Amino acid sequence: MKVVKAALCALFSFAVILLSLSRTAQAAGSATYAMALTDDVYIYDEMERNTELFALPATYCVEILREYDDWYRVAYGEDDGFYEEIIGYCKKDNLLILADTPQNPYLNYPVQVTLTSGEDKKYGLPALELTVTAAFYGNFYRANTPYIYLKYNGVFGYVEGEIYGYEKNEIPSAPTFSEGNGGAPDGDGAVIPALIIAALAAAAVIVLIFTGRKGHKKQ
Repeated sequence: MKVVKAALCALFSFAVILLSLSRTAQAAGSATYAMALTDDVYIYDEMERNTELFALPATYCVEILREYDDWYRVAYGEDDGFYEEIIGYCKKDNLLILADTPQNPYLNYPVQVTLTSGEDKKYGLPALELTVTAAFYGNFYRANTPYIYLKYNGVFGYVEGEIYGYEKNEIPSAPTFSEGNGGAPDGDGAVIPALIIAALAAAAVIVLIFTGRKGHKKQ
């Protein structure tokens, strides 16, 4: 009986370790990205029209956090000290779900802009100009006027103009995952649960063997 308990304990420990590895692997690969196929895929502050923040740079991506009827809740950018992650919403139109994590999901494109202040006639101060390097997020259009959405010194804002000179990612021909696996590509995620099932099945076989032997001894 001690042998049975030792074997079961060993197999149970093995199953727990494999389950932990499976969860870790799933957590590491759980992020789902969607690529903007055109220049008019906007990130919205709310799931409402007229709350646009900026248009995603074409061929760059958002991480999908949650899915609604016609919308995704998304994250764009990384907190690296210069750029900052933005949480918002995107319409599903012209977004391509990717099977794999892209090498460059977010555009890193610092730009130089000139900030100006108007002349202060009350105190006799002249107009000032300051050229700074800001984090470019995307273009924005309002009433046929182009703007660029920037972050400088921890503050987000718009400056008149538009930018299209950045390098673009390659657009994949089509997503490669099936709809039934939650948007994640096929891989080792299915192998580890199979090993767990095999280990538990082996434990059941051992129990049956030793139970049978015990009954035979009583006879």
